[in-house]
Amino acid sequence: MIIKSKSYKNTRSFTTVLGYIFRENEKDQSFMLTKFIKGKNLSVEELHNQFLSNETLRVNRRKNNVVLYMDILSFHPDDAQRLNNEKLYQITLKYLSLRAPKSLAVATVHRNEKDHTHLHICFSGIEYKTGKSIRISKEDFKQKVKLPMEKFQQDVFPELLLSKIRHEKSIFPKKELKKESEKILEANGGLSEKQQILKLLEEVFKTAKSEQDFYQQIENKGVKLYTRNGKITGIVGNRKFRFAKLGYTSEILLSLEQNSTLEKRMELLQKVKENEQQRNRNSKF
Repeated sequence: MIIKSKSYKNTRSFTTVLGYIFRENEKDQSFMLTKFIKGKNLSVEELHNQFLSNETLRVNRRKNNVVLYMDILSFHPDDAQRLNNEKLYQITLKYLSLRAPKSLAVATVHRNEKDHTHLHICFSGIEYKTGKSIRISKEDFKQKVKLPMEKFQQDVFPELLLSKIRHEKSIFPKKELKKESEKILEANGGLSEKQQILKLLEEVFKTAKSEQDFYQQIENKGVKLYTRNGKITGIVGNRKFRFAKLGYTSEILLSLEQNSTLEKRMELLQKVKENEQQRNRNSKF
């Protein structure tokens, strides 16, 4: 099992995140668990309203208050056949009892992504009705949540041998969480930062006369570049994006010197997309 945790500081997340985890194409063989939520078979809008109402009770208000957490519990693909909804329900209840026993919470299981089973557990950043923050340190997360969850799984579901909690993984692996955030944005009809950058690069690549002109056109659009060992390497946004990891290898960029036709550029752009897709396949779970 890999445990990932993502926090949100904007109340819009009550709609975007919950809308993402309860999207239509993930409802098969699933379930919905709720805690301190009133009513049954609620819409995302109705869930949003209950989370928002509870947030108004917050005791200590700061600009960067976390209003919602989404924790993801991922299991090894080969354990999928051993994971029925009853077991997953028990795992979810145990996790919430350790991490957010007094928070509003909703949870569901997803089975259709990457051929492995994972739980999405969302809970409010404050306790139900008291308004007290449930913020937790990384060390407390390890000692009070992660280790007890490991013992629970070993004691109650010893058959999940391949899904033993992986301590070599960071408690909050940022790379995976950013991918999850991008999925949420895409599911709600928006473009992630990465998608926006890829769109910009494709537009510039079609007209750039050289590698240097490629960089210059990007900067002319107000986008900041960064260097490594004296060579321009990528783009700086909310995080750094390396050109090579986006499919724009040195070989591809050097081809701009040939002043090729638009048709040739389109063929190269197809190769860019293939490079990026191959890298994504290699980085999967």
